[in-house]
Amino acid sequence: MGRVTRREVIAAAGAWIGAAGLAAGGVLRPAAAAPGGGTLVYGLGFDLDDTMDPQVTDFDSTIRVTLNVCEPLVWEPTPGHFVPALAESWDVSPDAKVYTFRLRKGVRFHDGTPFGAEAVKFTMDRVVAPETKAGQSHDQLGPYDHTEIVDDSTVKIVMKDGYAPLLTNLNGYLGIVSPAAVKKMGLADFARHPVGTGPFMVKEWVPKDHITLVRNPEYAWGSSLFKHQGPPYLDQVMFKIIPEGSVRAGTLKTGETQYIDDLDPLEYAGLRNDPRFVVIGRGQPGSGFVLLLNVTSKGPIGALAVRRAIAFAVDREGLNKSVFHGLNKVAWSPLMRPTFGYDPSTERIYSFDPAKARQILEEAGWKAGGDGIREKGGQKLVVDFPIIGRPRDKAMAESVQASLRDVGIDLKVTPLERGAFRALVRQNRYDVNFMWFSYGDPDVLRTIFHSANVEAFNRGRYQVPDVDKMLEEAAATTNLNRRAALYSRIQQRVLRDAVVVPLVDTITYNAKRAEVQGDMIDALASYVWLYDVQVKK
Repeated sequence: MGRVTRREVIAAAGAWIGAAGLAAGGVLRPAAAAPGGGTLVYGLGFDLDDTMDPQVTDFDSTIRVTLNVCEPLVWEPTPGHFVPALAESWDVSPDAKVYTFRLRKGVRFHDGTPFGAEAVKFTMDRVVAPETKAGQSHDQLGPYDHTEIVDDSTVKIVMKDGYAPLLTNLNGYLGIVSPAAVKKMGLADFARHPVGTGPFMVKEWVPKDHITLVRNPEYAWGSSLFKHQGPPYLDQVMFKIIPEGSVRAGTLKTGETQYIDDLDPLEYAGLRNDPRFVVIGRGQPGSGFVLLLNVTSKGPIGALAVRRAIAFAVDREGLNKSVFHGLNKVAWSPLMRPTFGYDPSTERIYSFDPAKARQILEEAGWKAGGDGIREKGGQKLVVDFPIIGRPRDKAMAESVQASLRDVGIDLKVTPLERGAFRALVRQNRYDVNFMWFSYGDPDVLRTIFHSANVEAFNRGRYQVPDVDKMLEEAAATTNLNRRAALYSRIQQRVLRDAVVVPLVDTITYNAKRAEVQGDMIDALASYVWLYDVQVKK
């Protein structure tokens, strides 16, 4: 699966409703003995948060594990193209309010209980139940109203408003869970040991060290997307938590791991040119690494002139080279280029222009002080930037810090543990935040700019009724031309309001030993499907 062009995304998106009604091999085959066996050790670049419950987590790294445990209704192998998972086929109403799914029969959860319409309703309902304290799944489910059980193998997911992104969003965060297991175990225990229908089952989780999944010997309902039927080839998968990129690459070289994600850019050339290894690169849809600027801040960044100056001052190419060794692509829009609706004209709104940044600040009354930091009315031009203390976040923040220092802005970078960082965000005690979302639909803009998400991922705390209205209309229509036009206007508006400073469009680079075969990466270029994987000697 190569990098997807914008034209291919548009063509695929145009077919999404038509393809939705096509069943692809709904007949279950008897479970067969799986050849191969053995263990795959996967080097995971980021730790999980404090839950493995797919409906509660906010972490992409968690879904990389649980996607193999709690299957979704549909798979999305390429942007806008959907194939059966737990649903054999589906229909979408013309107004995108009613999604009818016909479910696979004969499927069972890891606890032996049957999968059916009740489990789908239970999963969707628990996302909006206050006691669940749902994470990213709540946003993915959009304007959910209710799930109607038609019969044991047919459900209708009904939205309050038209919601075109739903099929894309039926991914790992909305993976179907066992109602019986949730009720028996309770939220806390289920978070440690989720129960789904997938080809692998959770064996153990040792926080900050590893998660071990084992083969589901009863698995007999794999999608026609995959190359075989029956249980997975592997006996087990161990996800080793290895945050340091160079260490992760080192374990691949020694054979301690056979697959790693988030390849250290310094290791790219060496592994790519060594026949013992394979490097896998995929361009992503969604929103790349961006800075969200807090428009409600009582500090200098609350002023449009300061935010616009920052947008001109940041050396994106320098950041890409110093942090990513040029392996990503400089960004000018909050949508990454492979995303449907990306507007190329955004590339002309800003440029790397420190002189322009200085001019804007001068005209706004910010004069250079003796130490090089600008001042106005006795106030220093200081911008507060708390980050999670991960190596890559630090490197990006320091690059931005150097750019802003050059025009007289003092960017105070404060690395924190996750808990302390989250507390500052909740208390609105920050000026700048990083954000990144791999997301198959331009509705990602609603996630980070709609006023309803101010307490979640709208870290710019941007609340503009006209933008909210455009975001809602774009999500509610299946007319592709109308959607593209609205998303173009939204991109232009948020950039001109300087609530966001795009940094880089991300290209994922994973690496594996050459003997690992059968792995597949999804449309988001984030999740690796391990069902077909074999380690061949």
